[in-house]
Amino acid sequence: MRDSASAAEIPLARSRARSKFLIGGLLIVVAVAYLIITAARGSTAYYLTVAELKAQGATGRQVRVAGYVIGESIVWSAQDLRLEFDLQDDSGTLPVIYIGARPDMFRDGAEVVVEGRYNEQGVFEAGNMLLKCPSKYEEAAKDG
Repeated sequence: MRDSASAAEIPLARSRARSKFLIGGLLIVVAVAYLIITAARGSTAYYLTVAELKAQGATGRQVRVAGYVIGESIVWSAQDLRLEFDLQDDSGTLPVIYIGARPDMFRDGAEVVVEGRYNEQGVFEAGNMLLKCPSKYEEAAKDG
């Protein structure tokens, strides 16, 4: 009688072990999926034109805007590391404030991509700024 009770407990023990394994695996899959979704949401930034950004208004959402620097609008404070300028694309002009080191290639007509937030005062607060390489380097590479 004792042997039959032991024989009945073996499949039950295997079933419990299999259940624990499945539950543990499911928890790991859910945790990984959550981390992927959270990371993707936090790192996405949409490209907008100046007109789209202004029409949307201040949302607090991280966005990117590309355009050209208007030279006469550049105001640089080396002491505060504060760069103010107007960005222009085919749809309009946008005032931008960037806090950080002034890039060497930053000048009138430079093609720039700014990433940040559009505030309620109608100013784009850029946390990141990327300058595209001027075409003169591309032409030099083709000739060489």
